[in-house]
Amino acid sequence: MKFIILTFFFTMGISEKTYKEPSFKLIKKSNNIEVRQYDENIIAKTSIPLSADQSDNNMFRVLASYIFGKNEKQQQIPMTAPVTTFKNSESYDMIFYMLNVNSIEDLPRPMNENIQFEKLNLGKCASISFSWFTNDFKIKQYQKQLKRFLKNNGYTQASPFMLNRYDSPWTLPWNRRNEILVKIK
Repeated sequence: MKFIILTFFFTMGISEKTYKEPSFKLIKKSNNIEVRQYDENIIAKTSIPLSADQSDNNMFRVLASYIFGKNEKQQQIPMTAPVTTFKNSESYDMIFYMLNVNSIEDLPRPMNENIQFEKLNLGKCASISFSWFTNDFKIKQYQKQLKRFLKNNGYTQASPFMLNRYDSPWTLPWNRRNEILVKIK
């Protein structure tokens, strides 16, 4: 039994895929905080009203089913990282980056009407990285640190805070890569 458990944990630690990520230019780094300049990217987005149950799992299933072939061409689309979630004034949104296409027209039409495609120009952003699991307490703690960094360095917040999750659910907690990201001026 011990051998099975050790094998399971060893496999979890070494079997992680490396997914394509949006490219950026690093402008400044201070400990676990970075200022970055992003290019424009094409995204697939799904949303639920703020009044609804904020279930990341349901939104993830909608977007994942699209890239796994639930589209008009039954075409699989490569998974990318991160999976991004954020709240705006009306909804809770999740986005997947579509990094293997040059235009929205290159993407097969989704079968689910809750998926929209957009061009996203993040531009200049600040991010703070952390590991382990994400929860409301941790997210607020890192947002507070990022706000302090922005204030102390003369930046202004220009978007809602976004949560980036880079890893699969079976990644060991100490190997997880998460970020709070925000557009800045």
